[in-house]
Amino acid sequence: MTVALDFTGKTILVCGVHKGGMGGATCRLIAQGGGTVIALDNQQAYVDGIAQDVRALGGTIHTLTADLMDIAQCEQVIPRVLEQFGPIDGIANIAGGTRAEEWMPLDETPGDSFWKTLQLNFAYVFYLCRDAAAEWIRTDRPGAIVNVGSVSAKDGAPWHGPYGAAKSGILALTRTMANEWREFGIRANSVSPGAVMSERVLEKAASMTERVKASRDPNDTVIMTEPQELAQAIVFLLSGMASGISGQNLTVDRALSTKFCGGARRNRKDFDQTKLNGN
Repeated sequence: MTVALDFTGKTILVCGVHKGGMGGATCRLIAQGGGTVIALDNQQAYVDGIAQDVRALGGTIHTLTADLMDIAQCEQVIPRVLEQFGPIDGIANIAGGTRAEEWMPLDETPGDSFWKTLQLNFAYVFYLCRDAAAEWIRTDRPGAIVNVGSVSAKDGAPWHGPYGAAKSGILALTRTMANEWREFGIRANSVSPGAVMSERVLEKAASMTERVKASRDPNDTVIMTEPQELAQAIVFLLSGMASGISGQNLTVDRALSTKFCGGARRNRKDFDQTKLNGN
């Protein structure tokens, strides 16, 4: 006997759908469950790539592009979705991640970099969830929200402090969504990944400067999680099988957060020297 997640008759908006990451895996799982996917990313090539995958599975998918770093575009996402594709039943906010240029101590972090990190990992989620919930409330329609947090929100986030702060905000805001919107049949949960084995993460790791590499403990073994494992958690929380779950955060990290540490200044003098050397 098997139990399948059934999305028949459901339409889910997935924001951040890079083919090799958890967004792409989420789209494929929803399609396999019989649901319709609306895939959103900032590049047409990304949404076209996942659309090809979903259609190869026999699924139905629509595509949309938007720059989630642009507030004006964020405020147009839900109106555009409703106008072009009709009502939705759920939204997964997966777009985000650390940026290579932000990996540095807080006292060296430029203000512009700080705000860009918050917009990419936190602020856009507010706009999309606000507008989706307002439409669900207006039309007396239930809905499900899953926002992606991070294990970096658990404790401190050395050398990626703005990212950790943004993801902490995701967890707190999601719980507030669950509280305020529960009477309307709207559920809101978050999923916190650890280190995800995606193409983007591997590309970023390959381009680290020597100074950034020196911020990590060379004896620490990073426990990697597969995108599919995150997608399974996201899709479960979007599904009817999670009907009683709201306001919760599910960590999917293969126990990384039980030993997690980020960057650290083990020796300030050494870091200052590598900075002077241009690394």
